[in-house]
Amino acid sequence: MLVRHFMTSDLFTLSPDQTCHEALAEFKRRKIRRAPVVENGRLIGIVSERDLLRVLPGTCGQASTLAGEDGMELPVRNIMGTDIVTLGPNDHLAKAASLMLKRRIGGVPVVHEGKLKGIITESDVFKALYAILTSGAGSIVIFEEPAQVAQANHDYARLCLKHGCRMHTFLRYPKPNGSAMYYLCLEGSKVDAFVRELWAMANQVVWTEMS
Repeated sequence: MLVRHFMTSDLFTLSPDQTCHEALAEFKRRKIRRAPVVENGRLIGIVSERDLLRVLPGTCGQASTLAGEDGMELPVRNIMGTDIVTLGPNDHLAKAASLMLKRRIGGVPVVHEGKLKGIITESDVFKALYAILTSGAGSIVIFEEPAQVAQANHDYARLCLKHGCRMHTFLRYPKPNGSAMYYLCLEGSKVDAFVRELWAMANQVVWTEMS
């Protein structure tokens, strides 16, 4: 699950001398919310839709004022963010998600050997998560493993094999109380037998979707 597998590489970039008005028009036409700013092949900043809306006039009346006209012609270099965080194409997707959460940003440029290779956004991360959760496997099983059961360190992958199930997705989310939630995408004719054994082990099966 690497950044390069999910980033957008067909990238739109801005010149630092383009006006904010031009930039916002491109954002609307391309249906994007941010773009890297590149000069002489080098990443020098990033501009978001929020940055543009902060300086552009909000109404036609405001646009006709001197301040509004100044905002329309303001170059991107004057408002772009220059405290840029970047990722490498071989960074793990989890690092991208963590960085966006910590910095409260919606997208991160991807750079390799000094060259801009793409951008990964929160939408890309959501798409990746959706692909993981809907892997095309025939059955989905979600269960909670109580804290006392967790201490036994059960091997659920081995249990799947025991019942002839092929596992496509295996996610575990530990909870503060010592229990854990599991999300499995499985394929096989004996998933129901696997579920019955989960119950027998004192797990709480909260969702099943059988093929």
